[in-house]
Amino acid sequence: MTLCAGSSSVAPFENSMDYPTKEKLQLVEHSVTPAPGSSEASAEKPEEANSCCFCCSYRTGSISIAIFHLVMYLSYLGLLISVLCSRGARDVGAMFFVALSVMTISIVFISLMLHGVVKRRHQYLLAWAVWEGFIIGFETVCLVIFSIGGIGLVGFIVPVFRGCCVFVVLQYRGQLMAQPPKSEGNAQA
Repeated sequence: MTLCAGSSSVAPFENSMDYPTKEKLQLVEHSVTPAPGSSEASAEKPEEANSCCFCCSYRTGSISIAIFHLVMYLSYLGLLISVLCSRGARDVGAMFFVALSVMTISIVFISLMLHGVVKRRHQYLLAWAVWEGFIIGFETVCLVIFSIGGIGLVGFIVPVFRGCCVFVVLQYRGQLMAQPPKSEGNAQA
């Protein structure tokens, strides 16, 4: 069944019992298409524009960063635990236990960040950003003190990459904070 509105035709409706209303006709006649180069996700949610690495939203970038860091730190933690099991607790030094506690704290903060990104709660993102800032600062100080020639310059790639990760997560946190808060009725739905 095709309806005519003036000289232009309107797309048929799926159900023959579904009669067109004025609102439906206006939606069909004046449908808005997304701008060229934008994805449908950004057209539906303009607060999630393509900005992270010029290919995805800050939210997608934050989720990718959280998963990457979580896998990396869980691997390090597994390696540390295997060293502990093979040598015994008495044969490892205090630095080993410091590294073990730093890995554990990092995993907790990364898990909180992942939860915050997925549930769109900006409160959970700041703890990871502050912790990561401390780690970046510590790495930079260690590189400055212990770097030797070209090896030291290559070592600065890691803190710069981590700084970019913190930037992406803080940008997403800013987007979340700029959104109006949900009311209690909407939060349960």
